[in-house]
Formats: sequence, structure tokens, C-alpha cells
Amino acid sequence: MERNILVDKLKGYACFLVLFGHVIMGVRLASINIPAFFEGVELFVWSFHVALFLFLSGVVYKETGEWKGKKTRVSFIIHKLINLGVPYVVFSTVYILINSFVGETNTKSSALDVLNIWKTPVAQYWFLYALFFLFVIWASLSKFLKNWQITAVVLLLGYGLPLLNIGLGSFDIFFYSALAFGIGTFVNFKKIINLPILVKCAIILAHLAVGIALILFGKIEAPWFKEIMIVFGIYSSILLISLIENIKPVSKFLLFMNKYSLQIYLLHTIFTAGIRIILIRLNISNWIVHVIAGTVFGIVFSVLAATIAKKTKVLNIFFFPTKTYKLLKSK
Repeated sequence: MERNILVDKLKGYACFLVLFGHVIMGVRLASINIPAFFEGVELFVWSFHVALFLFLSGVVYKETGEWKGKKTRVSFIIHKLINLGVPYVVFSTVYILINSFVGETNTKSSALDVLNIWKTPVAQYWFLYALFFLFVIWASLSKFLKNWQITAVVLLLGYGLPLLNIGLGSFDIFFYSALAFGIGTFVNFKKIINLPILVKCAIILAHLAVGIALILFGKIEAPWFKEIMIVFGIYSSILLISLIENIKPVSKFLLFMNKYSLQIYLLHTIFTAGIRIILIRLNISNWIVHVIAGTVFGIVFSVLAATIAKKTKVLNIFFFPTKTYKLLKSK
């Protein structure tokens, strides 16, 4: 099947937004004097960046044949359990241990929190946790329902049960994630970008204007507005990247980010926090230095770690378990 390059570029874009959003949040929580404007940027980015990742996961799920790519539903679920579960457990554990021993981090943890990662995801690793259960739900219900029907049922449960005072506990994470993922499993991806350039620009500007208005009125995270911004943000992002994807430097950067998107996603907070702590200990509090250094270190050191893991082969099993196992077994 032909690879969807626009999806790859969008994954690179989403990965950069996740990293940049965490850099801004880290600088702000470290009490570094950063312009108030960036708090708005953080809220705006937060309103759709991971949802874009979830949407693209749904698109790829559909385009790769859904569970049928692994012949049976059980083998598909086992494959996802291994390939999402290994990096989830490994890097959640690393993150918790670092935060429990290093005092200057923004997120305080106890080493015993490792025992709860099966029910309480930490940091950005909730994405892997939620994605696994989404795959389980979609693969299981596809025996009876179409993808749009699964989306409707899951959303009905996710939003309806709390109204009946029925708590969802840790399951609320993947019910919340179902909107973006579900849309990705049934939307006609190719058709949604077939718009005139001026219409695309108008939609992108409208997304920005609505986001600014909701931030000013303190409603961007309010119920219903939050869902509107998720869908609006996904659509606007697709249109934006479709407009600029042929600019060579932009294209190369997005494809580079996509190539290492998993490793950057898993590792970036460790390195951005590390450089922030070093700068603070050196009494460097300029927000520009912190934002630039955090962004650069988050990318460069994550890619460096990915390169080392790939060369050693064995370490790469923490990122790509089944793929690495097959390579090691064939030698």
C-alpha cells in the first residue's frame, strides 16, 4: 500500500507541538519570567496537539487494514500490547524514577508510583495507555459495528455515564481520546484537503481566532468548547500542513520529526527538563535561552538516543519490541 506522506508530515508537526508545548510548560512552572503570551500559546497548542496524534493513529489504523493486517483480532491485540506496552512500562518507570530522585523537576514522584502505572499513566505516556485500549475496543466491536458506529457508542458511553453519576476512573482517558481517534477511523482523509487555498486559509485563521477568544474568556478547556477545539484543531492542522508541505525546509523538518517521532515523544521531557535544570543551576534565567535550548535539546538528544539504540540493536527493543526481536532473531 502506498504510504501517505501527508500523514507522516502531520505526525512530525504533532510531535513538534507536543515537545514545544512541554518546553513552554516547563519554563513557566520553573517560575522563569516568560511573557504571558506564551501561556496562551501553551493552552492553544494543548487544545489539539495530542488529539492530532490520536486522529492520525485512527487514520493509519484504517489505511493499514485495521486488525485484519494481523489476520486475527487476538494477534492484533497481542501485537499492540507488546509494541505499546513495552515502551509504556519502560519509559514511565524511567520518568518516575528520575522525578523521584531529582529535586528540581516540575513533577514530583515517588518510586512507588511505578506500581500504579497499570491504572495511572504519567506524563505524556498516557497516550500509549489510551491508544492500546482504543485499539482493543475498535478491534473487538468491529465484529458487530462499523467504525463510525463504534465511535458513536464509545462517545455516548464516555459522555453519558458521568451524567448518570457513574465514574469511569482511569478509563476516562481513552473515552476522552475516542473522539479524535474515532474520526480518524472513518473520515475520508483525502477529500478533506480538496479545498481552494483561500478557503483553507480562512479556516486556519478562524481556528486561531476562536482559540484566542476562548482563551481570553477562559473557556478553551470547558466542556463542549474543548471538543470543538479538538475537531477544529485537527482540521486546521491538516489544512495548514497541506498548504506548506511542499516548502522544502519545512518538508524536510517535518519528515525528520516524523522519522523519530516515537523516540522524541518518549524521551523529550527527560532532556528538556535536564537542560532547564542545568541552566537554572548556572543562574541563567532568560526565557529565550530556556525555550530555544529546551526545544533543541529535546530533539537532538532524543534523536541521539534513538541512534545509539538502533546501532546497539538490543536497546532498540525498548522502542520497537517486535520489529527489533525479529531482526535479532534473523541473525
